[in-house]
Amino acid sequence: MKNTWLFIILCVSSTTSVASDFCKKLPINPGFPSGLGGQYEVIGRDPNTGSAYTGKLSVSYGKSSYALTRTVQGKTINGEAWAEQCGMDKILGFHARYYTKPVTEIGCRLGNDADNYNRLTCRTRQGGKNWPGLESWFQTH
Repeated sequence: MKNTWLFIILCVSSTTSVASDFCKKLPINPGFPSGLGGQYEVIGRDPNTGSAYTGKLSVSYGKSSYALTRTVQGKTINGEAWAEQCGMDKILGFHARYYTKPVTEIGCRLGNDADNYNRLTCRTRQGGKNWPGLESWFQTH
């Protein structure tokens, strides 16, 4: 019986350590993902009201994260973002947060178009709810 409990404890603790290491935050690197800094057009749907919006976003390089400045309907909101690699396949993900009250969390898929402009498709949430909001970033030059 003692061996059974020991086996169960080892299994639970090993899966917990694997889950906590599932995603690894990447250091800021202007070359990866390539050309991420710059100006973006933003299209989205508010996670609380469901209303659509458009605006501008500036992404710049900081020490440990990307600095975000988003302007929608004349209102400017700051935030931060970072890239992560997740799982054994090291799938690239991009996460952000806007400093709203409560904080708006963002989870994105990073892609680009035929001209190598970055395109991010994101799910958003505010206040720990599900992910009902959407936001897309279209890089401009």
